[in-house]
Amino acid sequence: MVKKYRNVENKSITIVLVLSLLSIYGLIIISSIIGVFGDLYYDNFGHLTLISVVIFILISFASILKEKYYFLFLVFVLLALPSPIDDIFPSVRFSNIDDSNFAVFPLVTRIDLFLILGILMKLGKTGFKLPQLTLSIFHKIFILLAIPVFYLNLVFSEDFLDVNLILSHTFHIRYYILTILLLSLYDISKYSKEIVLSFVISITFLTIEAYVNTQIKGMDRLTSGSLSLNTFANISAAITLFFLYLRKKRKTSLKTTLFVFTLFLIIIIGSGTRAAFLSFITSIFILAIIESPKKLVVNVLKTFFIISLVFYAYFYASNNNKIPQRYSYTYLSKKIHIDLSEVSLNKIFRIKRSWETNSLVTRLDLFESSLNMVYENPVLGIGVGRWNRYKNYYSKNEKIEKVLLDTHNDYLALLSQYGIVLGFVMSYLVFLSPRKLFNSLVKNNSPLKYLYVIPFSMGISAFSNSGFFKHQVAAILILCLVILTKLHNDKNE
Repeated sequence: MVKKYRNVENKSITIVLVLSLLSIYGLIIISSIIGVFGDLYYDNFGHLTLISVVIFILISFASILKEKYYFLFLVFVLLALPSPIDDIFPSVRFSNIDDSNFAVFPLVTRIDLFLILGILMKLGKTGFKLPQLTLSIFHKIFILLAIPVFYLNLVFSEDFLDVNLILSHTFHIRYYILTILLLSLYDISKYSKEIVLSFVISITFLTIEAYVNTQIKGMDRLTSGSLSLNTFANISAAITLFFLYLRKKRKTSLKTTLFVFTLFLIIIIGSGTRAAFLSFITSIFILAIIESPKKLVVNVLKTFFIISLVFYAYFYASNNNKIPQRYSYTYLSKKIHIDLSEVSLNKIFRIKRSWETNSLVTRLDLFESSLNMVYENPVLGIGVGRWNRYKNYYSKNEKIEKVLLDTHNDYLALLSQYGIVLGFVMSYLVFLSPRKLFNSLVKNNSPLKYLYVIPFSMGISAFSNSGFFKHQVAAILILCLVILTKLHNDKNE
């Protein structure tokens, strides 16, 4: 009786997910047709669009010929494939009309196409019989909340631009459902080597792409054209941590680990991203403490000792002008004044604007704007994708002078755009639940079970960066979540 009930439940979940996905794509198609009359952009093609399309076609053709090539390039297509390929799709402007620059985002992306390709490849061999999906309680809660929130925000949209912004940013839901369907069709453990190698290919390509992009645009810091500056550094740090764990468990070679770590050093030094380095170190320390509960006291003491040495070296270097002012405590402390008697973030932290402190000042503006959104829209949020359009409206400064196209905090981004309940559920699912899933895989020898360190590390960097709202990074974090869920379910079965 229990088994029969579970089969009915699993079939129902599959039907709900597929119908939800089809309804979203249906609305996107309708919007794309209506958008011809002026609401969308169709001519965003650049000089790199054709090249990226050709690369995508070649990879897709190779994947059709041989299944293992699909997984060999899976991470590459999701994360590192040049983003100009997405310019072939209808796009909506998501930068504020008052912003100094113009930015659009596609209604669908090459990630949708590649995930759908993988699903169709397998379904074609199984007579198009959909699998029965088994989801944990938090996954079910996510689906039961996400779909209604999506439709309610559509209903309460102010205009057609609001509708298109929401449709374009359904990539969280779309990628989640597509990845769940994809991995339910494959024995993922058969392709663990290909997936691990795909991460190496991706970080290698991203480093080269960032160097070329930086040279062409004449920037002074290493910046990826697809992932920008901070997100590029943070996801590179997370991937590097993954390979350090693989090496620690003898799941990859020393040469591969050293190669990835060398690229990481190039990226961190070249980009000068303070938060990425800090999140990398913090992730190592926290994981070292929580992963050996029997040695908790010893690990805490070791960590405290190492941190003390690092801080001593940092303060010594700052006081003796041994590091650039951008990183110097001595210099920055003169620019920052704290008054805890105030309420507004900008009044609590009064920062004198300079080249070294610009990013700190802007973050305070962005954080305060996001908190105001949460306060005024606690249930449904303002609608995913709308944050940048309304950021100035919710800012007490009335205008955020420096243009940054994200919240610079994933948790505030989720809470402000999805509402408090769904925002917390998504934060747990994406950043924390992979670590819990890993705990259930003690006897599993797959190197893929160590993927949990990627969302964990990105969860640390999420306090100062909005990586989950870069759709490529979202695809990777969702992939890590679903792979670990798949390994967990396979173990139970």
